[in-house]
Amino acid sequence: MRSTFSTGDPGSPSAGTTPAANEPIRSTAAHRQRWAVETMAVAPDDRVLEIGCGRGAAVSLVADQLTTGRIVAIDRAATMVRLATQRNLSHIDAGRAEIRRAGFESADLPTDHFTKIFAVNVSLFWLGDAAQQIARMRSLLVPGGRLYVFGERPTDAHATANLTAAALLLEAHGFATTTSSATRGQGRVLTCVTGTPVE
Repeated sequence: MRSTFSTGDPGSPSAGTTPAANEPIRSTAAHRQRWAVETMAVAPDDRVLEIGCGRGAAVSLVADQLTTGRIVAIDRAATMVRLATQRNLSHIDAGRAEIRRAGFESADLPTDHFTKIFAVNVSLFWLGDAAQQIARMRSLLVPGGRLYVFGERPTDAHATANLTAAALLLEAHGFATTTSSATRGQGRVLTCVTGTPVE
C-alpha cells in the first residue's frame, strides 16, 4: 500500500449538532471525507454518485469542485437526508447537488451516467454477498468511470483486511483495482480501493 496523504485529525462535528445551512465545510468535515474527496480528484464536469451520504459533508466538498457537473447523494435515513439537505442548500439551489432518501437497491438512477461513484464506510463491500449491488454500480458508470470504496479502521490489520476484501470483491466482478491508505490521528487508518471496469 502507498500513503497518499497524512495529517493529524482536525476533528468532526459534535454528535447531535445540526449543521447550519451553507455552513463552511472545511472547518467541520471529518478527515476521512476530506481525504476521500482529495483522493477522487473531482473534476468540474464530473457526474458523481455518493452511496450513504450521512450528514452531507462529502457532498459539500465534491460540489465545491463542480461547475457543470453534479453530485447525486442517497441515504436510507430520513434524518441524515434532512441534515445533508440543510448543509447543502446553496449547492442544491445551484443545481450542483441532489440529495435523496433511498436505498441503493431501489434508487432510480440512470445507467451509463456517472463518472465517479463512491461510498465511505459502507459495509456491503467487505461483508456478505454484494454481487447484485456491484453489478449495478458497474452499469451506472460511464466507460472509463471509477468506483471508490473508502473505509476507516482502528488498526493496520483491520485496514489490510478491508482493503483485501474490497479489492477481491471488485476484481471478481470485472474491475481492475488499485489501493491506497493514510494514517490519521490516534492511529486510525483510512483506506481506498479504486475500481475501473475492465472492458
